[in-house]
Amino acid sequence: MEKVSFIDPEVQRCPFAAYTAVREQGPVYYDESCGYYIVTGYNEVRKWAADTGNLSNVTGLLLVKDAPYQPKIDAIYEEHGFLPVNTLTVADPPLHTFHRSLVDKAFTASRVKKMEDYLQSIIDGMIDQFIGRGACDFYADFAAKVPIHVIANQLGVELDDIDRFKSWSDAVIQESEPHNTEEQQAEITRAICELQRFIAGKAEQFLKKPGDCLLSDLVHADDNGRKMSMPELVSMVLILLVAGNDSTSLAMTSVMHRLITTPGMEDQLRADPSRIPNFIEEVLRLEAPVQGLYRRALNNIRIGDMDIPKGAIVVLRFGGANRDPSQFPNPDTLELGRSNTRTHLTFGAGPHFCIGNQLSRGELRIAFTTLLQRMRNFRIVGGEDAASWVSHFLVYGPHKLRIAFDLI
Repeated sequence: MEKVSFIDPEVQRCPFAAYTAVREQGPVYYDESCGYYIVTGYNEVRKWAADTGNLSNVTGLLLVKDAPYQPKIDAIYEEHGFLPVNTLTVADPPLHTFHRSLVDKAFTASRVKKMEDYLQSIIDGMIDQFIGRGACDFYADFAAKVPIHVIANQLGVELDDIDRFKSWSDAVIQESEPHNTEEQQAEITRAICELQRFIAGKAEQFLKKPGDCLLSDLVHADDNGRKMSMPELVSMVLILLVAGNDSTSLAMTSVMHRLITTPGMEDQLRADPSRIPNFIEEVLRLEAPVQGLYRRALNNIRIGDMDIPKGAIVVLRFGGANRDPSQFPNPDTLELGRSNTRTHLTFGAGPHFCIGNQLSRGELRIAFTTLLQRMRNFRIVGGEDAASWVSHFLVYGPHKLRIAFDLI
């Protein structure tokens, strides 16, 4: 078999043929180009995502890094912000258990339910800004705006600060790219420090005067009397910001792309809107915005037929598992009536299962219900320049999609 490189920009823009190729060798593939073990088998990803005794989320690749230039980066953090600490997706039990318990207390199902009227108003407001033109860049004009407004609202961010907040969020996304140069990492770090100071300032305000938002709840949350330190709180918010912003934007754009490119789908959903959630779940399965996450082997382990040494980096590729034919027959086909669609691993598995999955699903459901109520005959316009996809080791999706539509 021809060797596959998951750091190849073209593979990153569309990794699905690569998953099919490496799966012929088994559920695990050793990628010589980056030195990582790539796990694409559904059962293997699901099993090992829950095994915190053998695979650690503390990898030295995200936020708290082991790069050769890290001392210089740490100096920037110490001078201008906070040294990042491991929380949530980059932490292991018992620290992860502590942090997760605080988020669970703040990020309740009732809070998400209460947000639905706000979600509807934001979505309608964004549509109002472009609907009269009959065309838009769906990512830039809608998908990139809705989630950042939602998460910003939950962090107490004022509307005037949204654009700044979005640019900081983009910097946190870029920080997760494993092959940044020292200069790139330094520039990214300075932007993250600005965000850290901004969040800390908001947290101090809520400490003195509680508000009705997620950040205020996190500031005051405790587990048996123990609260988070400010560096812990700030680092946690960075994780929540990435999880609740860019991933949902990319998923939203993927859903629109599939709506347009799947023959007859718009008519089916318009005829029976109750099938919109099923459609969204199938797109989430097929085009996970987070294709995978890192783990580090704590022991010598064996996954499938592959021996993996202690200390090695293992990448659990949720996007590959979602297209494993042993779990999903005809895995590359969008099937609206697929009975097991919601067993997909787009939101992860085990103790690190995405805390914001219900919010993300709610945003997508309300967005596409509203779009289909207000517009019809969606189509891609602009020729070869109409769409482009992110090139990133972990993140996937279209970050440009030029469309036109008719009004209802």
